Amino acid sequence: MKEAGDWRWVQAAVTGVAHQISGSACQDACATQCLILPDGSPALALAAADGAGSAARSREGAEQACQTLLAECTAWLAQATEEDWTPAVAESWLRSVQTALIQQATEAELPIREFACTLLGAVIAANRALFLQIGDGAIVIHTGDRYQPVFWPQGGEYPNETFFVTAADAARSLECTVLVEPIAEIALLTDGLQPLALHYQSRQAYAPFFQPLFQCLRDYPKTGCPLELAAALERFLDSPPINQRTHDDKTLILASRRPAQTPLPLADEGQDRDADQEVPGAETV
Repeated sequence: MKEAGDWRWVQAAVTGVAHQISGSACQDACATQCLILPDGSPALALAAADGAGSAARSREGAEQACQTLLAECTAWLAQATEEDWTPAVAESWLRSVQTALIQQATEAELPIREFACTLLGAVIAANRALFLQIGDGAIVIHTGDRYQPVFWPQGGEYPNETFFVTAADAARSLECTVLVEPIAEIALLTDGLQPLALHYQSRQAYAPFFQPLFQCLRDYPKTGCPLELAAALERFLDSPPINQRTHDDKTLILASRRPAQTPLPLADEGQDRDADQEVPGAETV
């Protein structure tokens, strides 16, 4: 896939055990798109959203939020200069997402809160990247020898409380940052994977979760989004070892532009886990 440049990516949104038992659908959504900049270089846009459990149409809201964000990224990248890569652009994208959700709610004759969702987003070009987040979940990047979250998951005053793009004051919760450096690997995940992918004591990413997953992606011989790896990722996210650790819906996007190579050493981040916290390997992916 020439238009993908060196990027390989894979994504999956899987219904959690709790929703499987109740017969409910997965309330997460995700989307990824490789774009070509005016100078001919590739850029990658990614989005993930988690619909609020208390909202009747949150899955639709999550899908709309992801698709609207990618559409905004596409239009912006077509004309953006280096000076345009500022956190201010994320505020305009948030307004567009909110407008789309308001229109969706109006057409359904429902309050907008019924479409409530979180939102994670990233745009990565050759030597710079923009990240945004409202709510929980995490964006994890690989820089140097370390996996690290760009932001820590947002939580409210009470357990399981977070923030949504549909809130009137959502702009106050919006986090955005721009990094002027090459980003070679990135993951977006919703809160169902936080217990496995994040180390809460150090507020860092748990490297043993990510390293084998990214290694599988690096080793794949073709660029683009391989369907067989997407199917394998779905099986992995719905496997018993994962479901024993989390009952929530689980969404994961992985993207890499590193060449195939021998496994990278895991950084010693002081992240030893207790036996009941061990994360299963990714050999099934």
